[in-house]
Amino acid sequence: MSGNSDRIDEATQAEVEPISKMESVESTTEVEIVADEGGDHKVLFVDDELHILKAVRRLFVGQDYEVLTAESGEDAVDMLAQESIAVLVSDQRMPGMSGAQLLDYTRRNHPQITRIMLTGNNDTSTAMEAINKGEVFRFVTKPWDHDEFVRIVNLAMEHYELKVSKERYEAHIRTQNELLRQANDKLQRFNEELESAVEERTGEVVAQKQEISGLYSELQHSFDGMLKALLAIMELGEINIVDHCQRTAERVRQFGEVIGLGQEVLRVLERAALLHWIGLINAPPAMVQKSVDQFDAVEEATWDFHPLLGQQAICHVPALEEAGRFILHYLRRYDDPEFQADRSDLGLGNERNVEPFVTGCQVLAICSAFEQVRTAHQRRHGQKGKGEELLSRGLRAVEGEKGRRFDPTLVARFREMMSRELGRSKKQQIVVSFEELKSGMVLARPLETAQGIPVAPRDMIITDELLERLERFRASNGLDEIYVWA
Repeated sequence: MSGNSDRIDEATQAEVEPISKMESVESTTEVEIVADEGGDHKVLFVDDELHILKAVRRLFVGQDYEVLTAESGEDAVDMLAQESIAVLVSDQRMPGMSGAQLLDYTRRNHPQITRIMLTGNNDTSTAMEAINKGEVFRFVTKPWDHDEFVRIVNLAMEHYELKVSKERYEAHIRTQNELLRQANDKLQRFNEELESAVEERTGEVVAQKQEISGLYSELQHSFDGMLKALLAIMELGEINIVDHCQRTAERVRQFGEVIGLGQEVLRVLERAALLHWIGLINAPPAMVQKSVDQFDAVEEATWDFHPLLGQQAICHVPALEEAGRFILHYLRRYDDPEFQADRSDLGLGNERNVEPFVTGCQVLAICSAFEQVRTAHQRRHGQKGKGEELLSRGLRAVEGEKGRRFDPTLVARFREMMSRELGRSKKQQIVVSFEELKSGMVLARPLETAQGIPVAPRDMIITDELLERLERFRASNGLDEIYVWA
């Protein structure tokens, strides 16, 4: 970054000039470790100008991570071998090893580190080199905006945490699948023994039942963890689909109870709803800003193919096999003669299962199409828009397809349910403190941090997981006023 200090913004220059005049003689090639009050994660800033590093340290005081600095690419390489770094921010123009070379070295030797480059406004060749070699997460151009710079580094830290979580969850899933296999083997052995020695081994049977009860409880917790892992993996894609899937699952549970779906079918259908867009994880983000009838040829092909991709993604997990079947068929149309409740050739193994399965597919399709209106609106306009307006638009989208995509009887029941919710949407809003926020409450307005960063959309149901996430935001950035429906 030599020769570029005149490109720092005025606020930063006011901080830097006394350092450059009075302390430039102290510049060395040693790596300097800053004892910050941050958390366990570390961010390494690399620049050959000491006064820039001092300005950066001032800028990031109070952040929830430790700040380290190095004055050359070579020193940074030494630091990477000694420290566990989460985010690397490197200037491009440095004597010796350039920023692009350092980022390329980091990509090859420390791929888990999230990489950011500082560049000049017009340095196109540098940007291309970094993309081709270093696979950078973001660019920050000089002069930088303080708030934007901090926001980008915080996003990079979240990206690093997601990657680490993905690796940890994948290992966890492998372990839990092995536990499931072992438990199934144990159950099979138990049944064989039970048939031959019920009376003689009553005591052993009681002990085995207790052990199985404990195993089932443990496996249920493991299964819940596996679902969380899959949702975390879905969040790593460029297309943000987790919020849509969670809202769809809530709507499926609500609608399924209204029409009297059995609890076993509803439990499986709710899991399918949580994962039904997993096949879109690599789809273009612009797809969720559109309705299905606005897709181009490529997007339409991606949309038609995503149920198969989603089913294949979870088919090797026995506990999700039934959910995968719902995902595979949920886009089948009501007017498709090959997909009717009186069919017995749908591969379900029992004719009694056909009607609830076809109904379940329709329930998932209706709820997802309804929530897709809100998802598209939020991706185009953020959280703006009245809740009752979006509810009405979602209903129109569903009713426009009755008799074709959707069962007219189910559409009518869905309208009855949503009409009651439209009436409830006009009730009073109240402000609550974070300590008063409880699981089951519904947000009446979008929730933001004190700096205006969106955290949760309007009408989101408060869950224990969301409370944990909000606690982290409150600790790091503070939260704006919280409005819920009374």
